[in-house]
Amino acid sequence: MKNKRTWLITLTSWLVIVGLLSFLAPSSKEVASTSKNAGLPETALSIQADKVVKENFTSSEGIPLLIVFEKDKGATDEEIQSILTLMEKNYTGIPKFSEIPMEHRASFVSEDKKTFFIPLILEGQLESKEIHSQVKEIKKNVSDIIPAGFTIYYTGPAGIASDTIELFSQADVVLLLATVGIIFILLIVIYRSFILAIIPLIGAGIVYGVVDRLIGLTGKFTSITIENQALSIMMILLFAVITDYSLLLYARYKEEQDMKVALAKTRETILFSGGTILAGVATLAFAIYEPYRNFAPVFAIAVIIMLVAGLTLLPALFAVVKTPKKKEKTTKLWANAGNVSTKNPWKVAIPILLLLGIGTWHATTIVYSYDLLASFPEELSSREGFTKLGEAFSEGEIAPTTILVKSKDEKVIAAIQEKLEERPLVSQVRPSTSESDIYTQFSIILNANPYSKEALNEVEMIRDEWKDQHVLVSGETVKQVDIRDINNSDTLLVMGLMTILIGLMLAFQTRSIRASLLMMFSILLSFGAALGFSTWIFDVLFGYTSFSYRIPLYTFVFLVALGVDYSIMLMSRLKEERKQYGELEAIAKAVEKTGSVISSAGLILAATFAVLISQPVMELKLFGFAVAVGVLLDTFIVRPLLLPALLTITKRGK
Repeated sequence: MKNKRTWLITLTSWLVIVGLLSFLAPSSKEVASTSKNAGLPETALSIQADKVVKENFTSSEGIPLLIVFEKDKGATDEEIQSILTLMEKNYTGIPKFSEIPMEHRASFVSEDKKTFFIPLILEGQLESKEIHSQVKEIKKNVSDIIPAGFTIYYTGPAGIASDTIELFSQADVVLLLATVGIIFILLIVIYRSFILAIIPLIGAGIVYGVVDRLIGLTGKFTSITIENQALSIMMILLFAVITDYSLLLYARYKEEQDMKVALAKTRETILFSGGTILAGVATLAFAIYEPYRNFAPVFAIAVIIMLVAGLTLLPALFAVVKTPKKKEKTTKLWANAGNVSTKNPWKVAIPILLLLGIGTWHATTIVYSYDLLASFPEELSSREGFTKLGEAFSEGEIAPTTILVKSKDEKVIAAIQEKLEERPLVSQVRPSTSESDIYTQFSIILNANPYSKEALNEVEMIRDEWKDQHVLVSGETVKQVDIRDINNSDTLLVMGLMTILIGLMLAFQTRSIRASLLMMFSILLSFGAALGFSTWIFDVLFGYTSFSYRIPLYTFVFLVALGVDYSIMLMSRLKEERKQYGELEAIAKAVEKTGSVISSAGLILAATFAVLISQPVMELKLFGFAVAVGVLLDTFIVRPLLLPALLTITKRGK
């Protein structure tokens, strides 16, 4: 009775905390925003160039929205003139295109007059929510003033930013319901127990309530940027990990028939499991690219609260319900897996290593993309508008590159302009109408997608060629060049730090350098194979030939941090079994004893991350799929077969 009172006090304390936070603190969504400077540091060359543009050319302050008009049968000169006049009358941020003679309008009116566009500058330093609000208002107004017969698209940097906000705002509710639904269904199917199905969800709901408000307070009272994408993935992680901890506790509760004993037996596993996840996300704090760095505080808060909940809230929830009946049953599947891995380790290890090696090799051949639009649904306005511009003019129209020359010498300017016009990827060089006492400004239009690898390489070569001649390059394409450079260094840094840090934690837990090296080796192979096989499947089945540059790091952080959990569970049980059995039999027994709970947890974790496949952005689809594949590989191949086989092969004489 005394124990139950303690658990009730613990549960009540959690409910009071979540209640107070819900009343006093903002939700994480209320403070969510996007990174400044496209996530680049102030020292990035592209950001420095942007500053020079803003300081010297007053008309350059703001973010462009490209409004694309299309008429199937082609518009008359009078219709085009009327729309230009209407738009200029209603919006001051539009150039006076109506004053340009019709014969000189080729730069914004297509040859067949079926398509033309108007750039509108949204003035000021705007947050993503402000951009989205303004674009929504512009869409409503334009649809009211433009006569029927025209199809209108909104693209350019402002259109893309607005559609990004719209995509995530629509997807959040679906993501939450799908996550809860899939966990509940799987728990019912696996355990045929309403209690076991509902308790993890109740626990996850309480933890989410606390985490959501703590992140809200962090966003409100600190300079940390809270991003929507981080919040979406955090929610998936939270529900999956809380469910994992619940299954682990419940399985030991059935075995021991006493929650205090069960908690004592699983405490080390939960601590090291939470510790590896925390270590993994903490390494993101060392990244230079802000969207990576912004993941660290969001996930650190979530993991710390999940860890505390795993040691207090979840045991309390299980302890206040009826003690489960102890059922002694053996699972032949996992007993056989443990036996075959220890009796025929080479026969088990070699084919698995070959399989994982093939997937890992394929991961080295992946082509990465810096084109955010390629991740968007094809029917989205910003993507359709971009496509229409590419068909009617040049894809480069969506994001011209600005060249700044610190000179007013006409000969110098003419020489640079002539060299630019000779470059094969430059379709146009346009002089600026804005004046500066120090700089000369003009724009170049590329005859390639401004976010493509070819465009990035071209702009990088232009910047490098004149870097010693007081020439600066500004624009969306050159920002992607800087992002590419920073991403490459961040990926290597974070992956290296995380591997070392988690490896050290595993060595401390197992008291064995050999075991920790084998665990890291197997999980890294699992990551490589998951990434390689997932991109191969998306290529063959869905026709994707390139993938977001952020996929490797995101997949690595979450797959390694989560995947190694199951090896931790196995090794914790192995330490117990060594007290009764010899090394080989202890390994087999550890596989047998942990098989059911880990396979159930792995299935639920994989299915939970697979929910991201329902998201409208391809980057999230592939990320969710890759993590799901990696977790399944780890749950059913690496943890029950490969790791025991490697432990057997490398065992010391005992």
